[in-house]
Amino acid sequence: MPYLRRALAGALLLSTLLGVRAQDAKSDLVATQEGELPIILSAPHGGMLPIPGVPERKGEGLAKGPSGFFTGRDTGTEELTYQIAKAIEAKLGKKPYVVVARFHRKFIDPNRPPEIAYESPQAKPVYDAYHGTLGRYCRDVQKAYGRGLLLDVHGQGTAADTIFRGTQNGKTVALLTQRFGAKAQDGPQSLFGLLAERGCKVHPADGGREQAGFTGGYIVKTYGSHEGHGIDAIQLEFGGDYRAKARQQDTAVKVADAIAAFAKLYLPGRPR
Repeated sequence: MPYLRRALAGALLLSTLLGVRAQDAKSDLVATQEGELPIILSAPHGGMLPIPGVPERKGEGLAKGPSGFFTGRDTGTEELTYQIAKAIEAKLGKKPYVVVARFHRKFIDPNRPPEIAYESPQAKPVYDAYHGTLGRYCRDVQKAYGRGLLLDVHGQGTAADTIFRGTQNGKTVALLTQRFGAKAQDGPQSLFGLLAERGCKVHPADGGREQAGFTGGYIVKTYGSHEGHGIDAIQLEFGGDYRAKARQQDTAVKVADAIAAFAKLYLPGRPR
């Protein structure tokens, strides 16, 4: 328990220092930041907080496992997302939009549709706060810029040294590839190619298919550009090496540098 209290306090302090704050009547359960760029960061599975009055989910009748019912936490992704937001601001001089779940996945899974994301009626307002804010940010970016980039930050335990891409094998970045061609999704001028150039091990690295189980979940499927939004959505599955506390700042700097290069190639520089 002392470790948990220290971890919670550390994450809250970090989010406060980075300007990401909790809003609405949901107390400190959803941390958000209004942005100044066509870039949105989402982190649904890194939180540790309980939700008052909401019991843990049981998942009765649901398939088990990471793609079905799962209550494991993506350790370090809350903190890593704050660090990436800070590094983007340092690199580009403006803030990205940010939505972070500070509550534990045991109570709500924001990366699932509402009918299976929570079981208690008391959880609905918190789930709605997450998706209401994320949806609004996507609409704001589309209205202001015409297009944008949503990065959904996750953690995986399959390969500690690897970052997996999830776009439903290109589906959730449909408008990106329509506008700029296959090079924007695969190869050295894609986001993952730019990450590889900065020393990150990525998959797929050569235009191949995405790793089964990491092809992108509910968030990128819901907000990706294939659904008529102007937002190209990519799920980032970080291995443990990138999420380790001692490595988070280095990871964030590399990711922010790759995002800045990607933005120069494919994102509008100012509101239209």
